[in-house]
Amino acid sequence: MEVPGSILRKMGYKADSQGIMNRYINVNGAWESHLLQTRQFILKSLAGKRLNNLDVLGSGWLLDLPLEELAGMADHIRLYDLMHPSQVLQRLKRYSHVTPVQADITGGVVINAWQAVKEYKKHGVKLPPEKICDASFRFPPDSDCIISLNVYSQIGQMITDFLKDKVPYETDEVDRIIFLLQQAHLKLLTPGKSLLISDIKEAYFDANGILTGSRDHVKCPFPVAEPAESWEWQFDPAGGYIAGQKTVLQVNAYHL
Repeated sequence: MEVPGSILRKMGYKADSQGIMNRYINVNGAWESHLLQTRQFILKSLAGKRLNNLDVLGSGWLLDLPLEELAGMADHIRLYDLMHPSQVLQRLKRYSHVTPVQADITGGVVINAWQAVKEYKKHGVKLPPEKICDASFRFPPDSDCIISLNVYSQIGQMITDFLKDKVPYETDEVDRIIFLLQQAHLKLLTPGKSLLISDIKEAYFDANGILTGSRDHVKCPFPVAEPAESWEWQFDPAGGYIAGQKTVLQVNAYHL
């Protein structure tokens, strides 16, 4: 399901997409270790395999995807995201077998959230989490491998931020929405054919390097107990994300 650009703009998705690139530029290389480890994990996991159809969820700016190498390993690559930056679409023109797919990988929850706000404004009715998350996404049946690329923890963030700003949802209702979205995302990932890379927690440090707090990103536990690899992402070393705090994300990578 493709979401109209006007809705994506009003819900903050377009600004968020540009914000990611702005932060990447502003941190002056602090993300490079995370991006490299992500790309290396993907390549190691798929080494020696010949793929007919490779699907990537959350392709974004392609910062963490080893596209050139994967293009030599797969006959066809489909890149899924709510929106593809124009710079990315321009870059993809050199690959005849790489297809950008503009789609809501929640299967329609973005539109449901938009409608939920309209319903509340018009009738004062607050739709329950189960109603908002009543949607499903389907891949083409010919997928040989699915990569969930640093999108699992964020699958409900923009949706719940938008809802909280417009409708008086309680914390437990917000957590329930995120749980349902993460649960549905995991169901997309075919066992034995999928890779999942996601930040699972953010930690905050003061100027002296003392831990001042943390926040978990995972509401629905992974089906695999232990990650294949784990590393730190120096997300915001300068204190722009949380004022005066250095933010570090823990990233786990799984074979599902």
